[in-house]
Amino acid sequence: MTQNGQKIEMWACSKAEEIVLREGFNLIRSARIGNNTEIRQHSMMLAKVIAASLLEASVATGAQPAK
Repeated sequence: MTQNGQKIEMWACSKAEEIVLREGFNLIRSARIGNNTEIRQHSMMLAKVIAASLLEASVATGAQPAK
């Protein structure tokens, strides 16, 4: 693996951990309470954060969108 590849892998692992700790915990907490509205809200927030991190990774690596 190249030096750049290792940096990207380390960033991805760190970002995934951050997302799971923050958004995953919120989703679990709302699921334990059993509030369907909160579960839906936290599920959508988790999806948005994942999408944003994928976009961030794409920009950071200079990836071009598929045509």
